[in-house]
Parts: sequence; C-alpha cells; structure tokens
Amino acid sequence: MTAKLNSKAGRRVLFAMVLCASAGMVLAQVDEENVKKSWDEGTFYVPGKMFSTSPQKIAVDKPLPVVIYLHGCSGITPDQDLRWGQFIRDQGFIAVLPDSMARPGRRANCNPKLKTGGTFPQAYAMRQEEIAYALAQVKKAPWADARNVFLMGHSEGGQSVARTPIGDFRGVIISGWTCTHATNADFDGIRVPIQVPILAMAFDHDAWREGKPTQGSCANKFGERKSARQVTLSGTDHGTYDQREAREAVAQFLKQNILP
Repeated sequence: MTAKLNSKAGRRVLFAMVLCASAGMVLAQVDEENVKKSWDEGTFYVPGKMFSTSPQKIAVDKPLPVVIYLHGCSGITPDQDLRWGQFIRDQGFIAVLPDSMARPGRRANCNPKLKTGGTFPQAYAMRQEEIAYALAQVKKAPWADARNVFLMGHSEGGQSVARTPIGDFRGVIISGWTCTHATNADFDGIRVPIQVPILAMAFDHDAWREGKPTQGSCANKFGERKSARQVTLSGTDHGTYDQREAREAVAQFLKQNILP
C-alpha cells in the first residue's frame, strides 16, 4: 500500500475527509490531487499586505480569522472577486479564494452573453469538494484562527455556499444568488445548518434571475432561522461589490459573528 501511495499514479487517490454537518459526521470522498489544484493556484490576501500571495508564504504574528471566498461560474474576476478579497483583507481577515478553474478538465459553467448556467454540470459537485478541501487546509494552517472561519460566495459561488451542509463556519455570506429554483429541488432552499448565521445579498432585478426559475429571494427560504438577514439591492445588476450597502453589510456581519 505504501509503495502505491508513493508512486505518481498512486498520488491520484481518493482521500477521506470527515465534515461536520447537520446530520452528524459526513464522509466525503474526493480526488485529492484534482481538488488540491484549486487551493494551490488560488488567491490569498493577508491584512497589511498589498499584493496577493500563496498559502506557503503567509506569515503573520498571530493566527488571523479567515474568509473562504468562492468565485462565480467563469472563474476569479478582477471587478468582483478580487475586490471582495481585498475588502475582506481590509477588515482584518485572511481572504482565501480557491480557483475552481485551475482543476484539470474544469470548464466554465455558464454562458455570460445569454446569462444562463448549467453548461458544465459537474461544477456543482466540484464546488462542494472545494469548500471541504479549503476548510480542511485552513483548519490546520498555522496562520489561521480555526475558531473564526467564514464562507462567502458570489453567483455560482453563492449557490454553492447555500448548498453546503458543513456547519463549521462562524457565518456564511451568499451573494448574487436567490436560494430559489422552481424546477430543480436540488438547488432550491438552503442546506447550511440552521445554527450558522447567514447574510444574503442580491438585486431586486437581476438579468441572471429575472423571469427564470431562479427568480426569488433567499429570505423566502430562511424558515425558522433566527440569525439570517437578506439585503435586497435596488437595481438591475448582478455583481454586488460596487454597492456600498453590500460592503457595509459584509463588514458588519463579520464583526458581529467573530469570536474574540
């Protein structure tokens, strides 16, 4: 067995990760070498540092709180994802942006011109793998305060956040997604464990959702959640970063839910 694991082919093995979820301990099997690419080639921002870095080069005086941020369906974008990462950094958090598009065989899961998704359905499972893998890496990183790990995602990333059953986050932020799908129950609602605080942000008129089965609001899916807030932005946009109300809501949410 040892010889197999030490071989090049053997390194492409399935590894087991135990994740805390609402139904108890869930065992998820993932191709480690494949999902590892999203971590290794991700973008990392550290408070006090202007430029992004890699996890191996992060050096801090003490462990810092972390936000794992998931990009949208076409990869990390400079106008939304990188700016959110920098904003998170400026709030005193290490921002971890895994790059799903770095994984072998990964393609964009949308058509930006038509504003439609689902062109690469495998992406949905891959994003859940990336959440689990990133969380596992953060928890064992010497630079991370493992008590204070948050999860945020925009668009497809926001959808992925809403669908995670992992309960190990101090809070989750859903951007550009409605938690709604009238024709596919797998994407309708929120799977985040009920005790995890939620902040959801979306425009009241979004061309990616308007007149489609995904039109709606996460607020309609909160149910009995006591620590959930919806911020409805006025306009027809999709990206949330440029809205001051959205940035203020994120800053407030992180501040309110961090452990001292």
